[in-house]
Amino acid sequence: MTNLNITDDSLKEKLVAYAYDNSDAFCYGCYKVVKPNAAGRCFCPTCHSDDLMRHVGGVGVEYGIDWVVESFIKANCEAIDLETYYGEWLSEIYSEPVKICGSEFDQAWALKQLDPIAYELGQADMISANLDDDCWIEIDGEYYTVDEVENFLS
Repeated sequence: MTNLNITDDSLKEKLVAYAYDNSDAFCYGCYKVVKPNAAGRCFCPTCHSDDLMRHVGGVGVEYGIDWVVESFIKANCEAIDLETYYGEWLSEIYSEPVKICGSEFDQAWALKQLDPIAYELGQADMISANLDDDCWIEIDGEYYTVDEVENFLS
């Protein structure tokens, strides 16, 4: 099928179908968009090639469909702000603020200031857990919730 790092086959199929429906076949040799014939097959009417790329207006041309799916997700879904998400997650787990010398501090801020390595490792564990549980999709180092991707498709 594709190399997308999405383990939910149903979601992957929907994304690939959306990508095909919203992109065009493209003959690089003739450098033109190719429309399917009456039978739904695509080949270049000029050079008769069926070795076609995919074209997305305003984005580009390339072989494969993964990049098309990724470009649609990036264009239509908001990437997760990891610092905000991790901070909210820490606040849920540790409901009491951090107290130092009578002053109270946000859990995420305190952890980041006092032990930045633990902060980074904890954030990496959170990312890994969400990817392993199929809650997030990673594209070019940014993360998108599966829920938001599904909402975009519907």
